Amino acid sequence: MRRLLACLAVLVLTACGAAATTPAPAPPPHRSPVAEGGMCGGFAGFQCEAGLTCQMEVGACRKIADASGVCRKTPQICPMIYKPVCGCDGKSYGSACQAAARGVSVAANGACATEK
Repeated sequence: MRRLLACLAVLVLTACGAAATTPAPAPPPHRSPVAEGGMCGGFAGFQCEAGLTCQMEVGACRKIADASGVCRKTPQICPMIYKPVCGCDGKSYGSACQAAARGVSVAANGACATEK
């Protein structure tokens, strides 16, 4: 019985010592925000710098689950031209510029069939 307890003690101490020497996993690398004209979104989830929005091609958000786009300046002023679009957020906007000003890419030309 003493031999069994001694063997178990050795196993426990060995296992605990091995666990203590195992290095912790490295933290994820820090990504710098993407500058204007750079790729954003996608599988990696790249974020744009402040003042920029990730704009995808028209319809990309409906066709591709992890679509990527390009970092562009967020419009501050849009011309008052009514040409409705359906945003990737399921809401209708008066124009693609107005959608971009809200940080939304265009899912389709024309108003959304049903608002979310």
